[in-house]
Formats: sequence, structure tokens, C-alpha cells
Amino acid sequence: MSSLSLSTAVHVFPCPKCSETINTSMPQCPFCSTAIDFASAETASAETSRISQACSDASYLKIMAWALIPFFFLMFLPFLSLAGAAGFWFLKVAIPVMAIRWWIKFGKIKTTDPDFPRARRSAITVGIIWAIVFLLSLPIH
Repeated sequence: MSSLSLSTAVHVFPCPKCSETINTSMPQCPFCSTAIDFASAETASAETSRISQACSDASYLKIMAWALIPFFFLMFLPFLSLAGAAGFWFLKVAIPVMAIRWWIKFGKIKTTDPDFPRARRSAITVGIIWAIVFLLSLPIH
């Protein structure tokens, strides 16, 4: 009897010849029949996972930055102003922390993956958005 287990995660990577995504347990690529070295496949799989995580984290950063807008406007609504202020101030602190974490963890990745430049642009854009919001929310004396 076969069981589904979360511990037996499938590891994938792009074929070195045809770039199709394949499983690390395959002895050869089912698309182009290139022989697959298990050690190289595991290394490529780890790099693929790291790039996927970078793209995912950049997406979260972008969501956090866009969430600043509704929290800002909630601060001016009766009964919701406290929730708006709490969310807005939390994100003002969390966004730079998460952005710095992203750059430390993924900023030096060199890859030809087409999704990674978009993730890098998202991280830069979020930093710019945060800086603008931070400067606009400073008290004027």
C-alpha cells in the first residue's frame, strides 16, 4: 500500500541539455534522453529551490508593500483606526527587516532563471516604496 508523505518531497531541476524540468531520481531526461548524474541533479535541485524561495519571498515583500495603502486609509475610519495604525506601523518596521533579509539571503545569486530578475526588481521596488512611505509619514515641524 502506498502512502502519501510530506517527507518524500520531489526534487526537481532543469535538464542540463533541454532545460525541461525533471525529477532528480530520473536516470535520464524523458524529453531529450540525456543521462543525468545524481550528484549534479541534487546540486541543481538545491539551486532551483533557492531561486524559487527568492522569488516567493520577493512576492511576499510586494504584498506587504501594497498592504501599506489600505492600512493607511483605515487609520482615518472610525472604529478601524486602531487596526489601521497597528498594521501600518507594523509594516513600516517589518518591510525593511524583510527586505534586508532578502538581500542578505538572495542578493548575490547569479542565475539565468527568467523569474529571478523580476524578483530582484520587486525587492528594489519595495525598498523604494517603503522609503517614500517612511519619508511621507515623518512628522513635519
